[in-house]
Amino acid sequence: MRCFSCGAFSIEPICKICQRDILSPDINIKKVGNLEVIGFLDYYLAVDFIKSKYNISGYRIYKFFAKNYFNPFLKNYIENLDNQKIYLIGINEDRSRGYSVISLLLHYGAKGIKNLKPLHNVLKANNKVKYAGKSLQFRLSHSRAFKYSGPKNIDAILIDDTITTGTTMQEAYRVLKENNVNVHFALTVAIAKEEIDYW
Repeated sequence: MRCFSCGAFSIEPICKICQRDILSPDINIKKVGNLEVIGFLDYYLAVDFIKSKYNISGYRIYKFFAKNYFNPFLKNYIENLDNQKIYLIGINEDRSRGYSVISLLLHYGAKGIKNLKPLHNVLKANNKVKYAGKSLQFRLSHSRAFKYSGPKNIDAILIDDTITTGTTMQEAYRVLKENNVNVHFALTVAIAKEEIDYW
C-alpha cells in the first residue's frame, strides 16, 4: 500500500512521516450553543484527508481516524467515569457511497471500550439537502429535519466527521435533547476555526 498523502510505501493509509508532519492531533474545542465540540484536526490544514470521504480511499482514512484519534480519547474519557454506560450517536450515517464515515467512526471509536456502545442509524436526516459549499444562510433556511429513533433517557456522545458552521450539530443536539438524551459533548475529526485567516 501507499501513503494517501505522499505516496510512499506504508502499511498504514498514512505513513509515519505524514502522521507526524501533517496529522499530529491537536485537540480543539468549539462551542456550538451550549454544546462543546471537540476535534482533533484543523479542517483547512487537513482538508484533503477530510474530503477523502467522497471516494473509496476514505474508508481507510476514516478507519485510521477512528482507531488513532477517537478510540484512545474515548477510552480515556470512559475510564474516568464510574461504570456509567455511554452511547455513541452518529449524525446521519449515509451509505450512499458504499460505506459510511460516521459508521466507521462509531464502530472503531468504541471498539474494545467497556461501557461504550455505538447506536447505529438512530439519528437520520429526513431532508437530504447537501450543505457542502453552501452559505450559512442556506444552511439555516434548509433544515435537515432530523428524526431520532433510539432509546431515551440515556447518556451519549454525539459523533460527526467535521464541523464548519455548526448548524447541523445544533439541530442534531436539539433533537436529542427533545428525546431526553443527555449529550456529554460532541466529537469530530476536524474543526474549522473561523478566527483564523487561512489565505
